[in-house]
Amino acid sequence: MDLSLKAKLAPNRPGVYVFYGCGGEYLYVGKAKKLRNRLLSYFRESTHRENKKVERLIHEAHELDYTLVSNEREALLLEATLIFEHKPKYNVMLKETEFYPYIEITKEEFPTLRIVRRRLSNGEYYGPYTNVRFVRDLLDFLQQVYHFRTCQRDLTKQSKPCMDFYMHRCEAPCADQISKEDYEKMAIEPIREFLKGDVSPTMELIEQKMKRHAQMMDFENAAKYRDLLFKFEKVMEKQGVVLEQFRNLDVIGRVKDLYVLFRIRSGHMLAKLVYEMDSADIKDFVFNYYMVNKNDLPPAIILQRKIDLDLPVYCGRPRDEAEQNLLNKAIENAKSELTVRSIRKDSLDSLMKILSLSKYPHRIEGFDVAHLQGGTTVASVVVFLDGTPYKRDYRHYNFGNKRIDDFGTIRELVKRRYSKYPLPDLIFVDGGVGQVRAVKMALQEIGKDCDVVGLAKEHEIVCTAEGELFLSLDSPILRILVSIRDEAHRFANTFHRRLRTKDALISILDEIPGVGPKRKKKLIEVFKSIDRLKSSTVEEIAEVLGSRKLAEVILSKI
Repeated sequence: MDLSLKAKLAPNRPGVYVFYGCGGEYLYVGKAKKLRNRLLSYFRESTHRENKKVERLIHEAHELDYTLVSNEREALLLEATLIFEHKPKYNVMLKETEFYPYIEITKEEFPTLRIVRRRLSNGEYYGPYTNVRFVRDLLDFLQQVYHFRTCQRDLTKQSKPCMDFYMHRCEAPCADQISKEDYEKMAIEPIREFLKGDVSPTMELIEQKMKRHAQMMDFENAAKYRDLLFKFEKVMEKQGVVLEQFRNLDVIGRVKDLYVLFRIRSGHMLAKLVYEMDSADIKDFVFNYYMVNKNDLPPAIILQRKIDLDLPVYCGRPRDEAEQNLLNKAIENAKSELTVRSIRKDSLDSLMKILSLSKYPHRIEGFDVAHLQGGTTVASVVVFLDGTPYKRDYRHYNFGNKRIDDFGTIRELVKRRYSKYPLPDLIFVDGGVGQVRAVKMALQEIGKDCDVVGLAKEHEIVCTAEGELFLSLDSPILRILVSIRDEAHRFANTFHRRLRTKDALISILDEIPGVGPKRKKKLIEVFKSIDRLKSSTVEEIAEVLGSRKLAEVILSKI
């Protein structure tokens, strides 16, 4: 049926409509109080003249469908759900400037907590947060208090408790030491309240346990709970106390299409988040952040103006001086971010012009190779989008103990990567003209081509396949290339160091009688490095191996 005819036949009732592409993909999801009136507006010539996005949508659309609902709130919720699940091409979408971490409470019989960057529509998530290290420290603190499990064991099969049980960090559901109901009540429910911002019950619980053990003259355990309080203060101190402890709110500042959000929980700033959006309407941002992306909703959202979005919380202007100061800081941060982006864009424009690139370097991928005296060889690929690191797409490549030089490694890396992934706008390689030509040659061998640039370390000389280019040391172009080189170098060396540590541990374990492949694998999984194995007790090693005698032998040999 003709789409315009389908729009004419739609009833004038509340509903949600979807435009589909030729392959059945979602192009646009919208809601309307009166469906027919809204849908007919998409087919007017006057609309196409004023809005080229609508014109492109109608030209690309092959199908139109709609769902009738009872009221506008139902329409709003259905629209948000469909956008979250299908990410339609023409909807105004939130663009994260970084890939922010979340805490997930897993959907299992005995849930655990983990750090994730991808979220599912039916998951339970808290965040986002700015700093992964802060999240790790927070989870470590919560596990010491509430003893949730961290293992990946199959809990349908009963097994012996792991080391966490003996260290009083887990209640061992794997060994049937706690019921599902008690685990939920003692571990998961209090953590939910904590992550929502209500930290008082947790602090009170720790203080009660500390005082009770002190009264019982059990000073060792009293000191353990005292140290937990110190740990919490230390973890939160890094984030900065900004308000009274009872305050839980989000503060959103906007400048043009850039948004900065402060997440304040229990008076602490847990995150400063930066987003871009193809809309300067704060209402669009709030709808996408809370309803589409399903981020947790605080009791109050502080904005530059009041909006009506049918959210069950306060959503408007600052109510006192403290909130006004926070909003001013959020706006100030947005202005600063906008300035930095403008400078970065100018630098990338200059990079394109001076190096005569074939396209604007929106996506740059940087290579680095690391090896130890001809031994293990690894390479890193880092990704920069519009001049900023995009860590979600970073990758490591392990070439084992192949005795190949840097040129051979680079050629193999290029073939392996770009036989599978699309080319970026620019490839950066740590090295001179030789390394650049090695990349170009490998690309030719797989029938592809891309702009390539290198940076020779000794004098920071910019290199292309055509030759060398000398830039002043304060050149913004040089600063961009140096930052990519340093990040690729850091990422490759971190991976290489981890492999060396693991290889050293394997080498030592191979020399100890009684440590077979299975036991060796267990030790590597638990202790990771020689230093951690050395600092462990006989009991801890025996718990992993199931043999105290062998644990004593291992400690005597390392």
